[in-house]
Amino acid sequence: MAWSLQLKLKQMKRLILIRHAKAEILRYDITDFQRKLKKRGERDAKLISKILKDKKIIPSKIISSSAHRALQTAHIFANTLDYNIEEITIKDFLYEDYTTHEFIQMLQKMENHSQNDTIMIFGHNPSIEYLAFNLLSKFYGEVPTCCAIGIDFDVEQWKNIEARQGKLSLYEFPRKYIK
Repeated sequence: MAWSLQLKLKQMKRLILIRHAKAEILRYDITDFQRKLKKRGERDAKLISKILKDKKIIPSKIISSSAHRALQTAHIFANTLDYNIEEITIKDFLYEDYTTHEFIQMLQKMENHSQNDTIMIFGHNPSIEYLAFNLLSKFYGEVPTCCAIGIDFDVEQWKNIEARQGKLSLYEFPRKYIK
């Protein structure tokens, strides 16, 4: 008697949270929203995005805060990761205060197909740090500028994402490589 074993590979959803790279200080002639990356920020974004590319972490979707420094960071990552800049989704609420619940609601509305398994989010502190603490089962790290935090969820659909259910799969930041 022949037995056939069928293995169903379970899909996983991966979220990559990225705090924008180092930005210029707030001055009297610009708003916080208008702040641009410093040269160091540009260098750090190129470094971390190359590390992600070397690890074969390629986003199926990039979502960014509308603030200039976050969007500028997202563009650098998109260029390195061969992601079409025109396809970056801009979400104004990522610049403002929002709750983990509101963030999860956004994720739960994502399309569920295999081409949408890795979502990269570009935002700001303290929100990125709060999300890491609230989405991961355990996270005690710092979230410096240009930090990338990978969170894997053992679910097949974004609608099943829940707080405290993620597993840390990536934790990269510039000072890990630049002394």
